[in-house]
Amino acid sequence: MLRTATLRAARMLSSDVRELTLDPGEGFAFTPGQWVSLKIPRAEGDPLPRSYSIASAPRSDGCFDLAVTRVEGGPGSTWLHAAQPGATLAMSEATGFFTLPSTLPRPVLLVATGTGVAPMRAMLQGALRDGAAAVPFALLFGVRTESDVLYADEFRALAARGAGFRFEPTLSRADELHGGRAGYVQSHVPGLVRDLGGDCDVYVCGLSAMIKEVRRVLKEDLGFTRDRIHTERYD
Repeated sequence: MLRTATLRAARMLSSDVRELTLDPGEGFAFTPGQWVSLKIPRAEGDPLPRSYSIASAPRSDGCFDLAVTRVEGGPGSTWLHAAQPGATLAMSEATGFFTLPSTLPRPVLLVATGTGVAPMRAMLQGALRDGAAAVPFALLFGVRTESDVLYADEFRALAARGAGFRFEPTLSRADELHGGRAGYVQSHVPGLVRDLGGDCDVYVCGLSAMIKEVRRVLKEDLGFTRDRIHTERYD
C-alpha cells in the first residue's frame, strides 16, 4: 500500500549527502533499521522507485529522516536533492529485517560506510532513548575524509554522555594531520570486538564489497557464527 509523504525540511549533511525530513501522514509505523521505497515523480513515464533506510527512530511529530547521496546524472537523487519543503511523493510502508531484537543479549558492534550509517543512527536513537543502552554499543563508521563523517557532532555528543556508546570513525583518505583511526573498517573490527568483550553481535551496512570483507574477518579470523552477523547491502 502506498501513502503520500510530504517533505517538511532538508539540510546538507556533506557536500553530496542531503537529509530529508518526511511526514508520512497518520498511521505510519516502523522499527529502527527498516527502509521505505519512494516513488519519485518524473515528467514522463512511471515514477522511479528508490529505496532508502530510515535514518531516525520513531518520534512524537511522526516525521522521519532519510540520508540521500547525490549521484551524478541520477534522476532519482537529483529530484530528491532539488525538492523543496512542501513537495509530495508516494511512499511504501516501512519494511525490512535489519533491526535490533527487543531484548539485547550481548554488546553490539555497528559497522557502516557512507549512508549505510542511516539505519545505525535510527538504531542508536532507539536504543539510547532512555539515557543509556541496555548493553554497550560501538559504531565503526568508515568514510573517505573528515568532511564525509555524517552526523559527526551527534554521534560524538552521544559518546560523550557516557551512555555505553563508543563512536569510532575511520578515514580511508586521512591526511597527515589526522590523529584518529585510518584505513578501511575491516582492519579495525578485531580490536573493537575485543574491546566489547569478544562476545557480541555485529550489524554491518554498506556496499557488498565491504560487507564481504567484514564477514570474512568475523568468520575466518574471529570465529563468529552466522547468527551473530547481520547485514544490509546497498547495492
